[in-house]
This record gives sequence, C-alpha cells and structure tokens, in this order.
Amino acid sequence: MLALALLLLAADDDRAIRVVSAKSLPAFESVIVYRGGGRAKPLATHKLDAAFMVNGDAVDVYAKPKDGLAVPVLVGRALKPGERLDVKLADVLGTVEVSQKDGFPKVDRIVLTAPDDAGPDEKGHAPIQTGSDYRVEMPVPEGFYAVWLVPANGARATRIEDRIRVLPGKIVRLGE
Repeated sequence: MLALALLLLAADDDRAIRVVSAKSLPAFESVIVYRGGGRAKPLATHKLDAAFMVNGDAVDVYAKPKDGLAVPVLVGRALKPGERLDVKLADVLGTVEVSQKDGFPKVDRIVLTAPDDAGPDEKGHAPIQTGSDYRVEMPVPEGFYAVWLVPANGARATRIEDRIRVLPGKIVRLGE
C-alpha cells in the first residue's frame, strides 16, 4: 500500500514538456533543453514530438532545424508538479524565405538578425537564423528581423531588409 502511494505521488510530480512539429514549418532535427537563463551547456537533447521530463527548475527549450540555428520555443518556464505542457511550433515560430531576384548575388548564406545588428561582417554580430541558399525556409520566433545576404564571392554582406515582421505560423517571402 505504501509503495502504491509513493508511486502515485511520483506520478503526480511528473513534469513533462513535448515540442510538437508543424507541417507548415521546415523539418527539425532535435529539441535542446538548457537551464533557464543560460545557454552554456545543454541539460539534454530530445527528439521532436516526444515528451521529456523536467524538474521544477526553469528551463529554456530550443528547436534545432535540419538546416540552420536552434531557435527558442520556450524561455524561462518552470512546471508545477504534475504539469504537462505541449509546445506547438506553429504557435511560436514563423518562417522567412528569400527568393533570388535580379541584382541579388549568389550567396554563401542568408542571415537573419535583430534590426539593430551591425551585420555578419562586424564585431558583435549575433545571427538569429541562417539559410544556406535562396528558397530555404528559416524558422524564427515571432518578432522583427533584418535580412542579410552574404555573397559567395567574399564581398561584404548586404542588408536587403531593415525590419520585417514575422508572426507565428506565417511565412514571410522576400524577393518575389
């Protein structure tokens, strides 16, 4: 009887997060969990659509697309005992896609940054997302972004958009 009570108590304390994929977003390869407020060393790496257990501490959860940088999907969240949380990627991430148009160079990569970022060629640059070529879907959290083209010939990066707005579940297409 005591063992059953302890088992039920442990089940009530199960805290789990599941990051759910979305067909409207590019493919993701993993979910990375960090201690809340810091990205020094991951606590764990999990598969998308699989629940994972967390303790009572706040965590930051990032989703890593197959092509690009990991992006935050949950920041500073602590779960209560017994709480289970589903984070739907389409509810927190949007997508940017850049098409090549006349005058755009062949690119080494496309970079999304904060609107006030000095750019890929400058000290202190902080990329939020990257794409390896035109027409690559780049997932990012809701917000405002600058878009940079880094030419394949080694020339300086060019800012093609100063401030685009990305909404969850939506695609922003540039260059069409």
